[in-house]
Amino acid sequence: MSIPLGHIMAEKKSRSITETVTQFGDKLLGFVRQKVNSEEDAEDILQDIWYQLTRLNDIEELENIGAWLYRVARNKIVDGYRKKTTDSLE
Repeated sequence: MSIPLGHIMAEKKSRSITETVTQFGDKLLGFVRQKVNSEEDAEDILQDIWYQLTRLNDIEELENIGAWLYRVARNKIVDGYRKKTTDSLE
């Protein structure tokens, strides 16, 4: 009895995500926390980063997952500031 390829790939992706969260979670949260005003904002941004990671089709194709995570974090932080600026102008 063979295991379907889709199941094997999903399991491999899940393992990669778990390893990535374990490896980068605390450092990435610290990075985001330094750039935003509240703990809640930092946690929300981190959750968005992890969600975006899970939406990738093939995590293994990323050459440098750490660089990708920090770039996404930086973009989310900038997006947050833009949204707050737009909100305050209205």
